[in-house]
Amino acid sequence: MKARPHGRGPKIKILYTEAWIRRLEKRKGQIEDTIEELRGELEVDQNQDATELIHEELHRELEDLGRVEAEKELFRRELEALKHAKTRKAVLSNEILPGVENQGINFGDEESGKQTASDIDRHELINENIQPKGRLILFGASLELTEPPKVEDWENVEEICLMDNELSVLPENPKCPILSSLFLQRNYKLRTVPPSFFDYMPALEILNLSRTSIKFLPESIIRLVSLKRLFLNHCYCFMILTPRVGELKQLEVLDLEGTEIFDVPEQVKKLSNLICLELSLYGFTSTDSRAKRSNAMVSGGVISSLYQLEELNIDVNTADQRWNACVEAIVYEVAELEWLNTLKFYFPTVELLGEFMFYSLPWRRRSLKRFRFTVGDHVNRDMSRLTPDVEFELERWDRCLKYINGVDVPICLMNALQRAYAFLLQRHATVKMLSDFGILNLKRLKCCVLGECNEVQEIIDASVGADTVILASLEYLYVYYMKNLRSIWTGSPLHQKSLSLLKSLTLRTCPMLTTIFTVELLQNLHNLEVLTVEDCPSVINLVSGEIYVWNKTSDFLPSLIRMSLHYMPGLVSISSGLLIAPKLELVSIYDCPDLKTLFIDEAYPKNLRKIKGERSWWDALEWTSGGPKPDDLFVEINILDC
Repeated sequence: MKARPHGRGPKIKILYTEAWIRRLEKRKGQIEDTIEELRGELEVDQNQDATELIHEELHRELEDLGRVEAEKELFRRELEALKHAKTRKAVLSNEILPGVENQGINFGDEESGKQTASDIDRHELINENIQPKGRLILFGASLELTEPPKVEDWENVEEICLMDNELSVLPENPKCPILSSLFLQRNYKLRTVPPSFFDYMPALEILNLSRTSIKFLPESIIRLVSLKRLFLNHCYCFMILTPRVGELKQLEVLDLEGTEIFDVPEQVKKLSNLICLELSLYGFTSTDSRAKRSNAMVSGGVISSLYQLEELNIDVNTADQRWNACVEAIVYEVAELEWLNTLKFYFPTVELLGEFMFYSLPWRRRSLKRFRFTVGDHVNRDMSRLTPDVEFELERWDRCLKYINGVDVPICLMNALQRAYAFLLQRHATVKMLSDFGILNLKRLKCCVLGECNEVQEIIDASVGADTVILASLEYLYVYYMKNLRSIWTGSPLHQKSLSLLKSLTLRTCPMLTTIFTVELLQNLHNLEVLTVEDCPSVINLVSGEIYVWNKTSDFLPSLIRMSLHYMPGLVSISSGLLIAPKLELVSIYDCPDLKTLFIDEAYPKNLRKIKGERSWWDALEWTSGGPKPDDLFVEINILDC
């Protein structure tokens, strides 16, 4: 356990202790998740050697859980004692930035429209809820500042917060002997950092320049001998990482996500204290002359030298052949990192994924808690047809597997799928249905995106029997550009838990699709909230198959809130006479000329707030629900929304 702070005021001790308790709670949750996964693996894996390893890992995790519980109890008792001993005196009052109103920290002048310290309340300058006793802070965040504070105001503060402003310049050579944290993120107009800017900041530990427009760091960066965290994420103009960064021996976090650097300097291997490295590497095309002149993206030995890494994220342009030239060596170096718990990586071939899984200790002992793997050759791919919201949905899950331009169903891919929460299958050449990857391998999936798999005719074949639970964890299903897809589900009856957690279903551009729902499938979709069907011209009814009288006495899709049906010229019926969607709020209809009615019950859903569609369609709509047509709910649709 790390040493805890001493010599602090009561309030900061309480804050630190509460922070440790939260950290232990998080660790407890991670261990409990791992235990649940291991027990699930025991149910699936029948191999004796594998089950012995799983039992050993399960035993270690249970021991860890006991230790965390004991440590958490100690902190809880310490917290109670601290709260009991705390006096009612405001420990921090008049001790942070004493007399700040009289010091006249100047953020500009009234004539130019810039704010001064006298315009800002004391509580805007001081964040006393999280700062230790006596900590001096210069706080000027989100004030639309166009010029930085005067240089003399930088001298005796420990933290400077100037994020979310409009700064375009910084002081040339501020003297900040005790400054430990400098926050300049989201100053989008900031393009350069003065050459001598960092010369007198020996105590700086945290530097955040994220989402600025800087292109490189000045050489004075090497003066930051105490720097531990350097954030440059989403600096889209940042292209060159100076080799001098290797002199920052105390650095623990280097975040270059969303930058455009050409390569990683070999000197980065000197950063032996690094625990988090995030890289985004600029991609050369095969015709770009600079590709021939540039160095390897990541030099050999760099990654393996960073032996304390816990988090490694590498974004590359998949069309850049330099990655293919060096990736094999990098895979083996990544596999050597024993403490890795987070990894984002592009494997151009399935074989490289298999090599990583075989040699990586964190993967084998299941301590790699978060991963985003992209597998497959992308060199000839066109522009992605995935919308940003779908990309976001995939990325928001801790364990995401993308398999692109694949052939067959490799064993290592199925093994990775067992642990994944999100799965993208795109342009697979031979797979016939999602269940080809193994029903048991899909049991943890919460998000599934399928696209451009031309051999797929059904998503799931449930002919394995009613006792088999299929996709019981799935919440989000997005299917697009499947030219031979006929139906979502074949085989029945269904286990009552199959697809029972599904909240969002989207079907786009599936020209041969005819069957979306059957009555049996509808009975399971009691959590479905969003339904989107677009450009599926062969669909006549959303509900297919035999419908009996007793099916018409209860509501289906009881949680459905939003329904969009666009570009479906063959659609005649939404519900085929069934009662559906009693909680429906929003309906969007476009280019469905044969859809003459919406609801069949005596009154439309009570929560209905808006019906979007073409004016001509609305005027011709037969309103069979009781009462007059509710024109106040109708909104003429904008074709750009479709």
